[in-house]
Amino acid sequence: MNLKQKLALRSTFVCAVTLLLVFGCTFYFYRNYTIKYFYNKLEDRALLSAIIYLEKDELNKQKYREYESKYLNRLDNETIQIYNEADQVDFVPEVGSFPVNSALLLRIRKRGIENFKVNGQQYAGIYYEDNQGDFVIISTGEDVTGRDRLYNLALILSLLFVVGILINYVLNVILAKKTFRPFSSILQKVNTISTENLNSRLPQKDNSNDELNDLISTLNMFLNRLESGVNNQKQFLKNVSHELKTPLAAIIGETELSLDKERSSEEYRQVMQKILKNSVELNSMVEGLLLISGLKNANFVPDRREFRLDELLWEVLERLKFKFPEAEVNTLLEIEDSDLLQLKSHPELVATAMTNIIDNAIKFSFDQTITINIRQAENGQVALLVKDKGYGIQENELDKVFELFYRGSNSKYQRPGHGIGLSLTKHIVDFCHIGFSISSSANHGTEVQLVFPAV
Repeated sequence: MNLKQKLALRSTFVCAVTLLLVFGCTFYFYRNYTIKYFYNKLEDRALLSAIIYLEKDELNKQKYREYESKYLNRLDNETIQIYNEADQVDFVPEVGSFPVNSALLLRIRKRGIENFKVNGQQYAGIYYEDNQGDFVIISTGEDVTGRDRLYNLALILSLLFVVGILINYVLNVILAKKTFRPFSSILQKVNTISTENLNSRLPQKDNSNDELNDLISTLNMFLNRLESGVNNQKQFLKNVSHELKTPLAAIIGETELSLDKERSSEEYRQVMQKILKNSVELNSMVEGLLLISGLKNANFVPDRREFRLDELLWEVLERLKFKFPEAEVNTLLEIEDSDLLQLKSHPELVATAMTNIIDNAIKFSFDQTITINIRQAENGQVALLVKDKGYGIQENELDKVFELFYRGSNSKYQRPGHGIGLSLTKHIVDFCHIGFSISSSANHGTEVQLVFPAV
């Protein structure tokens, strides 16, 4: 069942419930009115009976004939019972099956008028005081006319209900088709969009704020994100293939060269060292890409653990010492309260980010001393500053250094790298909710700051 049919059926259902309530209330109130009207007629018949039988001796002939003329218009299956003070039937023949007892007669005498129903039959009783005594007159009959009217009303309302539902359903189907016609055209347009024409967009109506225009805007924004994602993926694959090709080509070239002829042990050692270097670079690149992919995955939730920032820094510097044995690093610790150095986060990820930042600082400081400073920031937070005195980053490149595989103009200085480090660092600090800022200027060095949230 499509949405058009669902809309038509649900609208018809709402209409059916509405009509059912309206017709039901109409029938209910008219039925109550009919019952009350017949009770009034029974009361009038009881009163006329009292006048005819009890006031006959006190009326002149003209007045008596008027009442008698009215009384001759009898109700269907009408029965009159007149009870005296002894609760005995008087003036009229007694009906043995009449549902009357002393308690009921006493209640009528107290209230003056009493209407009641027994086995679906309506009765009306009145208390009448006369010079001959006090009497209770009870009248009953069948409301054939009222019953016929109720039956006809129920039949008419039922027919109107069925006809109304059918008409409403047909109109709702027509309305649903007209309402969903723009959606059908949108679906047809969307189905024509593929990876070959992702730049296509759905046409929007000017000066329209309806839901259809909102849907078109949402779909266009989705297509923008999809196009951007596909283009980024294409560029990513292009960059990855290019970056992976370089170390792989070096490994293959060195291997083929070493197999070309017999070589000495020293020559084989040099070849293996070159292969090892390119393999390590290739492995580092792959691990960085996998880590970025993991950080983008919502299901990637490593455990948070407590660690000391200064101890983690010493471990990072110890590892970098093997890579840069000649590097000069000046470390300053400006924290009076050592408890502030106790953090809770993801130490492996934090160590990776610190390694990338310090590695870049050493590579581009060109044998100049770099400074690492741990100090207290605002709100009880701890900041780690890494500053070098290298050639710096051009101002127009600061926003690009976090792009994957991007290498700035300082790469002309032939420093090894593949443009993953800062991009990976940005993903890590965002994942760990660490403040990150970078400032630099050409020929004046670069300063990177990490601000760790307080425990």
